Amino acid sequence: MPSSSSAPRLSVVVLPFANIGGDPEQDYFVDGVTESLTTDLSRIAGSFVIARNTAFTFKGKAVDVKRIGRELNVRYVLEGSVQRGCNRLRVNVQLIDAETGNHLWAERFDKPVADLLDMQDEIVSRLSNLLDAQLMAAEARRAESTPHPWLIWSWRVERHYATGAS
Repeated sequence: MPSSSSAPRLSVVVLPFANIGGDPEQDYFVDGVTESLTTDLSRIAGSFVIARNTAFTFKGKAVDVKRIGRELNVRYVLEGSVQRGCNRLRVNVQLIDAETGNHLWAERFDKPVADLLDMQDEIVSRLSNLLDAQLMAAEARRAESTPHPWLIWSWRVERHYATGAS
């Protein structure tokens, strides 16, 4: 089983968002947010996004993000929930490092209920733009903390000559 450290750069799975409140009439909206995010994230240059059908096998299940990271060979897991109350809609989203299980970023969107498709488009557009930046930042941090082979080689060569070894 591969480790998430060997996962492709910018690899992510968008887990099906939870429908808080369980209103079955809200399921289509919740699933639409998940599907639209999957589509938009796959447009990020260099990204590897797990297919919607694969991600939806986890719908309604408690999941271990580290296990999912290993099984699907992804570095990041995006999860969230949608909650509707009277005339408001709340969407919570978390970006998680699949290797450590740590939250890298989270956001909450509160909107008055209007045209659901327009609202979905607006939320997904804002999220995908924010996630693009967050994923790039996470990859930059990962690169900074990863020793580069040429640096190790350079250090060894420098040490070799400094100690006078032959």
